[in-house]
Amino acid sequence: MGPLAALWALLVPALLGGVGHFVNPGTAQFPGRTRVVLQPQVVASEVIPHVNECSLCFHCNVDAKPPPLLASDLVPANFQPRNVTHKQKLPICHTCRGCTVHLTLHGSSGQKKLFNTWFRDEVGASPSWLFVAPTDKTPNRKAIVKVACIPVGKHARHKFAQCHADLALKYAKIYLAIEKLAENCGLTDIIPKIWVDWVDAVIPEVGYHIRWLGLWMEMVEGISLENLVRLGNPMMHPDDLLDILHNRVNHTQTVRAALFDLLTSQNDRHAQNIFINGDGSIRLIDNERAFFENRHLAADSILLPTTKKYTINVMENAWIHKFANWGDKVPMCWANVALLFDYRCYVKDGRMGSALPPDVAQCVAKIAGSSPQAVMDEYGMPYPHMAEALYNRSRALHEHGFEYALTEGYPRNPNPWRYKFTPPCCKVKHTDTYRCAHDWSPDTAIPFGDPITGGPWKHDRKDPGTYEGGTVF
Repeated sequence: MGPLAALWALLVPALLGGVGHFVNPGTAQFPGRTRVVLQPQVVASEVIPHVNECSLCFHCNVDAKPPPLLASDLVPANFQPRNVTHKQKLPICHTCRGCTVHLTLHGSSGQKKLFNTWFRDEVGASPSWLFVAPTDKTPNRKAIVKVACIPVGKHARHKFAQCHADLALKYAKIYLAIEKLAENCGLTDIIPKIWVDWVDAVIPEVGYHIRWLGLWMEMVEGISLENLVRLGNPMMHPDDLLDILHNRVNHTQTVRAALFDLLTSQNDRHAQNIFINGDGSIRLIDNERAFFENRHLAADSILLPTTKKYTINVMENAWIHKFANWGDKVPMCWANVALLFDYRCYVKDGRMGSALPPDVAQCVAKIAGSSPQAVMDEYGMPYPHMAEALYNRSRALHEHGFEYALTEGYPRNPNPWRYKFTPPCCKVKHTDTYRCAHDWSPDTAIPFGDPITGGPWKHDRKDPGTYEGGTVF
């Protein structure tokens, strides 16, 4: 048993409120105290125990199949462990049987080489455990499995992880809705395949038995835009980076990605969840912050002009966020390379209008011709307001075109998050830093209001905003 497993054996009784089944305790003497050395019981039998008969198991044979997933299984109780106290009282097993899949920790494989540069695997900042598992549902036969409610955090700062099974169900339903929408609108080329299924497996080295639903998604090849720009080993030369972003990235997909983000009201699209593969194809990951799910932020994406994340790539972050130490400086407009993912660079006359791809146009027309309740039923949305968001966005796209849907359609951002259009920068050069390679003079004015909360300005210093957001673009 490795050090991680030993630590887990000590943590489980405290975390789960039971007394672990250990045998053969020994003692080691220290000045003034006695330390109990716990030796895990290895079930001694010619018959390999089933994983259900073990509190922990460090090697589980994959010799079972998961039951079919039913619509009635999508309830909060199935996104969290059951019978925890009973499970903790069972023996610890070295080897067991009955698992349906073998898991490995996501990010444990080290690094990959792309564009002649080495990049470290990206583990992500999510407190949820992420695993890699084999599957026959994806072209590369690999899936990322995200499991909620494992009763210990994967990071030290999340030592005592909280379980929100209702949120796990909510986001699972959002992902399933996105998967079906992508199929209906012909957008499956820009997002990974996603499904929900049972996980019956043990955590590597830890031995904890997962036996509830997880979110499965196609393991995307390539690296994130953030990784490509900043984290190569050695860091990629600016000329090589610009060659990739100008000439090798599939910018037909860039346009489709902007459509996807607007249609689904994505509110957390940043450079870490845009993946670029060696053939130039792009994929959008971590898409659950969608459909106006928090009832506050309608869209925020580096792919969508007039949103905050996009505008930060035009002007300085401290200016956009109105930091107190900004003073009287004049904001500078650098050309962050993410601006090369501006859809306006790749459509006629810099406007998409109603010239949507045929499959998307047909899809949004069908949704616009239905009703919010029909959308709710068709896509299994968790809440009615999310169905309304997709219905209203589709209607705006169908009746008025892309730019209207972006600036005037619903759902809308609060006014402090509704920025003016800045001119696109479609060619970037590197001198002392990245700069636009053609004439480019963005208006650096920013809206009134609090850029952090999206609410009114309540600070004891002057608001540097100069216009009411959403009244002028």
